[in-house]
Amino acid sequence: MSLFSKKIIQQDDPELIDALQKFVGAFEVVFRHDWEYTKIMIGDEEKGCNFIEPGLEDETEDWGARGALLESYRHLLKLMSQREIEPILPFPISDFLKLNK
Repeated sequence: MSLFSKKIIQQDDPELIDALQKFVGAFEVVFRHDWEYTKIMIGDEEKGCNFIEPGLEDETEDWGARGALLESYRHLLKLMSQREIEPILPFPISDFLKLNK
């Protein structure tokens, strides 16, 4: 069991578990169940922005699933930060920074 899992279980933290469930549920909708529409909508971000920070005045306009995903993502990050839980990236961020040069 990873340190991440142990920390959640040891804290018996219903607020964090709820946030995880809502995030994963929203992720499933956007990237599995609504994939055809997601493919159409990806790229509607403002110039220089990205999916997580689309730079749009209304992130839910014409795509409520993205708005729900971003809201649950930001709430989960807030709770993780409060509980001093760091995300674990699958690759070092420096690998991505090299690609963008």
